[in-house]
Amino acid sequence: MKDTNSSKSSLKRNNILEAAAKIFSEKGYIEASIKNITDEANVAVGTFYNYFNDKEEVLEQIYEEISNMSLKAASEVSMNKDDSISQKFTLAMAYVINIYAKNKNLSKILFVKSMGINEAFEKKRWEILDRTNVYLRQILEHLKKQHSLNIYDVNVTSVLLTQSIFGVITYWLNEKLTNDLKDIIFSLCTYHLKALNIDFTYEEINKCINQIEI
Repeated sequence: MKDTNSSKSSLKRNNILEAAAKIFSEKGYIEASIKNITDEANVAVGTFYNYFNDKEEVLEQIYEEISNMSLKAASEVSMNKDDSISQKFTLAMAYVINIYAKNKNLSKILFVKSMGINEAFEKKRWEILDRTNVYLRQILEHLKKQHSLNIYDVNVTSVLLTQSIFGVITYWLNEKLTNDLKDIIFSLCTYHLKALNIDFTYEEINKCINQIEI
C-alpha cells in the first residue's frame, strides 16, 4: 500500500513539474504564477505546496531533472564494451542532445527562458554546465589513458565539447537551426571525432544515430 501511495505521489509531483515547464516556457518564469501551474496540472493550489515551497524551488527541480536525465542516458549507453570508441562517443553525445530535444519545455527553461532571472538561477545553470563538463572530461581522460588518444589539453577540450553541445541545443530551441535533429547530431559528432583524431566511418556514425528514437 505504501508503494502505491508513493507511486501516486511521484506521479502527482511529476505532473506539477511538467505543467510548470509548459507554463514557464509559454509565459516566462517572471510572469508565471503558481495558480497558472496548478490550473495546467489540474490540481489544487494546496496540493502544489505539498511538494514545493515556491515556484523558485520548482525551477531548480526542473534544472536537476533535465540534467540528471541527460547524463544518466549518456553514461548508460557509453558502457557497452563491444562498441568502438567512435560508437561510444557518438551514442553519448546523441543521447544527451536527444534527452534535451525530447523534453523541449524543460530544456527551454534551462537554456532560454530563465537566463538572467537572478544570480541564484545563473549559478544553477553553471552548475549544470560544470556537471556536464566534468562528465565529458572523465570520458576524454579515459580515452587518453586507455586508448592513447592524442589530446593536448583535456580541460580545454571538455569545455569546447560542453559549449558546442549546449550551443547547438540553444540554437535549435530558438529555432535558429532548422535542420533535422539527426543531421545536427551527425554534424556535431563527426566534427568532434575528426578534431579528436578518432577513426570512424560515416556509415558507422549514421547507424549509431539511427538506433535512437528521435
